[in-house]
Amino acid sequence: MSTIIRMLATALALTISLSSPAAGAAGFGDVEEGRFYTEAITWLVEHGITKGTEDGCFSPYATVTRGQIVTFLHRLETSRGNEPEANTHPFVDVVAGYQQAPVGWAFAEQITLGTSIDTFSPEAAVTRGDFAVLLWRYAGRPTPSAGHDFGDVVKGYQQTAVAWLAETGITVGTSSTTFSPDGRMTRAEAATFLHRFMGEPSVGRDAVTAVSSCPIPIRALLEESGLTSAEARCAAGHLRQYEVDDLTAVLDGDAPLGLDLLASIAMIAGDGCVAPERYSVVVALLP
Repeated sequence: MSTIIRMLATALALTISLSSPAAGAAGFGDVEEGRFYTEAITWLVEHGITKGTEDGCFSPYATVTRGQIVTFLHRLETSRGNEPEANTHPFVDVVAGYQQAPVGWAFAEQITLGTSIDTFSPEAAVTRGDFAVLLWRYAGRPTPSAGHDFGDVVKGYQQTAVAWLAETGITVGTSSTTFSPDGRMTRAEAATFLHRFMGEPSVGRDAVTAVSSCPIPIRALLEESGLTSAEARCAAGHLRQYEVDDLTAVLDGDAPLGLDLLASIAMIAGDGCVAPERYSVVVALLP
């Protein structure tokens, strides 16, 4: 047991430097209060447009994918009281069940034509320029009254869409003269653009589920310490109920290990998160 405690205690010590919020919002432990995206993500949750990337996690800084953004738009359409028509699509690479109806609808509405005749590339990242086009098409291809001031938008098919985004205030660009059309679109930015598109409606926080901790950062740090992805996922599941400050106090000797934490460590061992033959290997990798 002492080897297990040493291994996990060392890994957990790394969480001291973790930039994890003390309290999250929108039901997600990785959505901080007071950020530019907080209200937008809370609104998305309230209207059933997102459920996050996993329990307790929204992954605001992860790049939004083509499959995710089309799903957001499909759910947005439903939340507005409309019933998107069910349609088939020709894309053989769309295999996720939850994406079938959104992609079929987006294809029928010509919001997207795919990346080839029979591919959609659902896992591909969405750029800011292409997101602008998708949202503009969803809005019905409105005609802006003027152009835009972004000198880095050079692709012809993006001009009208970006001008419309600027005119409506959905975007102010990344500077007064740049939009960064080839930059990756994060999930937080996508939520913010959709919220602005809808006129920045207020949110009823009471309707949002209680905040749940997000295990992704702890998993990443456990992997950095030497655990495999599978080991870290298993171990983090037993540690997500602890606050970083509480763990820090224990590791600094300012608080006792406690029966609860000791029981969690025992459960990690009991679940076989780290095989016995891996203990010495993992400990050797730790600082």
